[in-house]
Amino acid sequence: MPNQTELYTTLPDHVKKFFDRQYESAYRLLDASRHPKTGLYADSYKTFEENPESKCSIAATGVGLIGLCVADMEGWDSKAGEKAILTLNAAMGNIDGCQPARDEKTGFFAHFVDMESGENLQSEISTIDTSLLVAGALFAGRHFKETFPEIEGMANDLLQEIDWSIVVANKDNGSIHMVVKDGQGTLPIPAYNEYVLVAHLALMGQPENKEIQHLWHNSFSEKKMKELPQVNYRNLTVLTDTNGKHGQESFLSSFVHQFPFYLVPEYAESPVYREFYKNACLADQLKWKELEDVPSYVWGYGAGPNDGLHGGYHADQINNSPGDIASAYIVAGFLPVNPAGIYDLYALYRLHLPFDTYENPNDKDDERKLMAAYRFGLHRYSWWHLEQPDRWYPTKITLIDWSSMLYGLTAYKRGMSFFTDRLNQ
Repeated sequence: MPNQTELYTTLPDHVKKFFDRQYESAYRLLDASRHPKTGLYADSYKTFEENPESKCSIAATGVGLIGLCVADMEGWDSKAGEKAILTLNAAMGNIDGCQPARDEKTGFFAHFVDMESGENLQSEISTIDTSLLVAGALFAGRHFKETFPEIEGMANDLLQEIDWSIVVANKDNGSIHMVVKDGQGTLPIPAYNEYVLVAHLALMGQPENKEIQHLWHNSFSEKKMKELPQVNYRNLTVLTDTNGKHGQESFLSSFVHQFPFYLVPEYAESPVYREFYKNACLADQLKWKELEDVPSYVWGYGAGPNDGLHGGYHADQINNSPGDIASAYIVAGFLPVNPAGIYDLYALYRLHLPFDTYENPNDKDDERKLMAAYRFGLHRYSWWHLEQPDRWYPTKITLIDWSSMLYGLTAYKRGMSFFTDRLNQ
């Protein structure tokens, strides 16, 4: 077994028991969302319905591949390698009857496809979702290099099948195309955001391309990180995608900071980015403290579904969080720079959402709902409803947002080397 961090080994027994349960569940939710025949992963886990759902997310499939690496390392799934091979074969169209929708000219994938046929479910051809799939494939290739070397070959083939040059919208200001239409990039988005991953993979896929080189080195490399757009919160400097549009400060959802930290090697290893990462964590926590009657362990501006409460899916952020719904997976994602966050998660579990021991003899329907909604542990919740007699229970968990839970707990127990060793190609 790989080494365990001192942070993990010195946890009190009762907290460690909670950690172990939440950690393995972070993988089990992914596995419950995986199609058994194609190995593709659903967009979300339905808390009160049958799983997996019929809608595959290409981004979630990349998360699933990383999940299989964690499960293999921890001994949770003896078939993890075989599962990764099936998933990659399906994603690359090597399984009869399953051809995931892609742009014919560039190779980029549709965001949402049918779990069995791969048919496009009326979604865009997405550069970031394709990148999350490719990142997961390359990660798995490195992890299974000795036991299943064919995975690395498939992952590299997938990387090379894509024409990354079309992601460059403006090489001088770091603007990247979000969508591919008829072989061309469209809908540019300015730096800084999770599209750092797109730029990183573009450089890996086409390292000789001058436009891609300029895009990366002029905007996203470590020496340029301090020049990325920034915004201040209580004297904390936080990266953003704007330097105050129309004179107003703008913040990003915390997942935006987390994805590059775990999936882009230069960002995972950079002391400059780590400082920005700490600031993003602190800003998130401090903003929650401004809210009335909210304990210190409640925080986490993440993205996720609000069905039945405040509309649908929303990317919550400082100054833009309808209903102030908290995301426990954001707390987990910041554990490398805020290890005390594990006690925040434990307090939430112990005091409000004891997902494995909850009893309500006066309302068995409520008991059933909590046990179903949080079957795989803590995720998205409304603090304002936790102590109400008729509280809100989430009906689904989006896998791409859930990924921060898996990544953060893995790093807490095994160290960031688990990621950096598999990111560096």
